Amino acid sequence: MWEETFDELDMESQPRSFIFNLPVLKERIDSFIVFLIIISSALILIVSIKFRLFDYWLEFLQSTKFLRLATYPLLVSAASVVLALMLQTILWLRYKPQVLEEEGQDMEWPFVSVVMSALNEEELIGKSIDSIFSSNYPQEKLELICVNDGSTDMTYYYMMRAKQKYGDRIRVVNFRKNLGKRKALYVGLKKSKGDIIVTFDGDSKIGRNAIRNLLIPLLKDPETGAVSGRVAVLNETENFLTRMLSVRYSISFDFGRAYQSTYGTVVCCPGALTAYRKSLLKGFVHEFLNQKFLNAPCTHGEDRALTTLILRSGHLVKYQSNAVVYTTAPAKFGKMNLMYLRWTRSYVRESVFLARFIFSRYRKKHRILPVIDFIFLNFLHPFHLFSLGIVVYSFAVNPLFMVRHLAFLVISSFILSLYYLRTNKSMAFLYGIPYGLITAFFLWWIVPFSVLTMKNQSWLTR
Repeated sequence: MWEETFDELDMESQPRSFIFNLPVLKERIDSFIVFLIIISSALILIVSIKFRLFDYWLEFLQSTKFLRLATYPLLVSAASVVLALMLQTILWLRYKPQVLEEEGQDMEWPFVSVVMSALNEEELIGKSIDSIFSSNYPQEKLELICVNDGSTDMTYYYMMRAKQKYGDRIRVVNFRKNLGKRKALYVGLKKSKGDIIVTFDGDSKIGRNAIRNLLIPLLKDPETGAVSGRVAVLNETENFLTRMLSVRYSISFDFGRAYQSTYGTVVCCPGALTAYRKSLLKGFVHEFLNQKFLNAPCTHGEDRALTTLILRSGHLVKYQSNAVVYTTAPAKFGKMNLMYLRWTRSYVRESVFLARFIFSRYRKKHRILPVIDFIFLNFLHPFHLFSLGIVVYSFAVNPLFMVRHLAFLVISSFILSLYYLRTNKSMAFLYGIPYGLITAFFLWWIVPFSVLTMKNQSWLTR
């Protein structure tokens, strides 16, 4: 897997399925996919009406007094979700990653400090470091600061071996015990020489063009304070779960962050690959290091916390789909749950901090759409729980109704998976259908449990 991706990193965005390599489609592939999404959605709507799926829902919702009371909030909620999704889709279709005006255009590239923290990553750390120095970014303007965060395996040894290979371009910091990624980023920032800080994880591998592409929005617009890269799954073909997660990651970045980037409010830049202006980080690094929530120190969610602080400063945060980093996704269902639990806790916490300024005049422009998106995203979770409650109740009243509901969920999951199809041009989009069902029935507990256990600051997946 390493050898293959090492030589083909620039091919990540290219069509991977035979049908999308046909000469007749190559020149108009994007228009074809958009047309396919519209036609498929229309056909699914026609089928739903033909087989009376909506009629069954209405009949069921009128069957008891409890359900009749639930009908109106459920319909209003569903309509709100559809309208919000339509708005997001319009913004998504407008998104394009920024590029240089001319290929090979002369550019005065700034000095970049890549800060990488690692804990017990002996299997991948060497290849991760090699990928940085295989980048096409000017090597004389690139340094790597490796922070060994108290590893108990051979991670530190492989860092030092890489230092022997690359010399002064690498600086190694060794923590005798695990201090967390916030401390690692703080130390990396203090030791950095660059005007731009790029965060990177020790279990990941970076694309050849990633650093260059990541910096373009920062160089073009002084109002941009941070830029998120695109996280792809390195071990996609390991098993069924990793294939589903690959679709989930793609939709999260190539849809979610893409539409948010059109108005400069990406709400979470991944620690795996993000570029920051050092001058901005220096202004609130101590606040970031000592962040507390519910009187407890914050130890995880450092990527989302940094993004919130950048937004609060009034700067734009954007996304570059052409800056790719490959990371290892959980290959077991239990580890996936723990990862989502950690992510959701930081999401809940940072939503509280975001709410303190998102409704104010924290910046000069692009303030309305972030408010709409903020309300919608935080509305989704109670809507999911409310809908699931109705489904569970329906099963108790009429078990056969569950079959029709499953059909409706499959249709919904198929439509959402088409967003992956447009971006990746791969039949792997079909893995999004079972993932949608798993999300609906087996991951519903993540948000309420996260809220109830917010003070638990353990990393969980380490």
